[in-house]
Amino acid sequence: MKKFEDLMSVSNDIENITASEAKEKLNDPNVQFIDVRDKESFSKGTIGNAIHLDRGLLEFYLAEGSPLENDIFKNNPDKEYVVFCGVGGQGTLSTKTMKDMGVKNVKNITGGMKEWEKIK
Repeated sequence: MKKFEDLMSVSNDIENITASEAKEKLNDPNVQFIDVRDKESFSKGTIGNAIHLDRGLLEFYLAEGSPLENDIFKNNPDKEYVVFCGVGGQGTLSTKTMKDMGVKNVKNITGGMKEWEKIK
């Protein structure tokens, strides 16, 4: 079985930003925040204009021709996407998935909402 640290090593393959760096992007119309936490957590509060994309369905939201394909990616290929979760793990994996599926400009907030709460 794969070890957790091996799983999280994908962090080296993606672009990570701090919560402070993410905050600077908050009002940029070319930046879309993506919350991959569960729907209940999302409903209790999120970051700025974030949309909710369930981590477990992410590939379906991204795959061209999928019944769940989300037009935000197809219609905005040059947009910057900033992904986050609760503490960073799901955001890291989601960012790697998005990158692997062809999203060009995607970043992960290191530490997720936990770090965001410290600076907001």
